Amino acid sequence: MSDLRIGFVRETARAVLRRNRISKPPVRPEAIARVEGLEVHLVMTWPDDVSGLLLRESRRIGLNGRHARTRQRFSLAHELGHWFLRHDFPWHERTVTIDAPPEQMPEDEHQKLQESEANEFAGELLAPRNMLKQALGQTRDTEELAELFDMSSEALWIRILRHNLLK
Repeated sequence: MSDLRIGFVRETARAVLRRNRISKPPVRPEAIARVEGLEVHLVMTWPDDVSGLLLRESRRIGLNGRHARTRQRFSLAHELGHWFLRHDFPWHERTVTIDAPPEQMPEDEHQKLQESEANEFAGELLAPRNMLKQALGQTRDTEELAELFDMSSEALWIRILRHNLLK
């Protein structure tokens, strides 16, 4: 993903936060989904390799109910990334439902780019640079920061590294 596109994706996430008047962690992606009129469903029957699914036309997001809560939060933020970035999916022509997600298909370069953008959006939505920088001024304890942002330590470290905040 180009630097220009990364900037656009991050700014889109920040605009969502501003529009929802969110200025401190933890960000609640389920509240953002609700404001957007999106129904969120936890699905207990999905295989482990399916984390989330956005069905744009029916305004539904499915999340794997068997995954850890922090992973569900990231998956929801990821699917919101697809929503706000207006990504299209190849399975829209086929019958896909919450109960019957698409089978894993090999991704082409365009799909890989969309997934990468949705991941960047999710990270910026849950741990935006300004909030993360401010929190790092208070503590460097990653467990404490992970709890503050309601994220896994691994996802939080990725955000810190992506923003080059370890100076």
